[in-house]
Amino acid sequence: MSLIRSPEQMQTPWRDLLAAAVVAVILPSALGLLCLGLVRLAQPYLPAGAGVSLWVIGTAFLLSPLLSLAGMILTLPVASLLIRLGWFGWLPAAATGAVLGAVIGAMMDFAPGALAGAAIVLILRATLGLLRPMGAPQAGP
Repeated sequence: MSLIRSPEQMQTPWRDLLAAAVVAVILPSALGLLCLGLVRLAQPYLPAGAGVSLWVIGTAFLLSPLLSLAGMILTLPVASLLIRLGWFGWLPAAATGAVLGAVIGAMMDFAPGALAGAAIVLILRATLGLLRPMGAPQAGP
């Protein structure tokens, strides 16, 4: 895998792409739960500002699937096309997420939408890379 190119594929690996999408949507929530658990455990020892900041970050991550699911619905067709053309490297994935995140963020008045979109599509790209190393065809249907 390179920063820009990926192996061209005749068909979209939908099973792996959907599995990677589920991970990309759920992983931030798991991180949010971890942050909130950390606040709960360390609350007596944390300075007030740090505890509130960690709580806000954890809550934002926990609720992120509400936005990332909408973004993923827009991302999957674009990712499918880029995978088939061989242009789903790290930079095109980040650019796709940033553009779609900015669009959704503008509609919902969420300023860091581009950053969140890029991060979520990079999680999608990393997970897809783990599921299909080097774009290798998988046995079976």
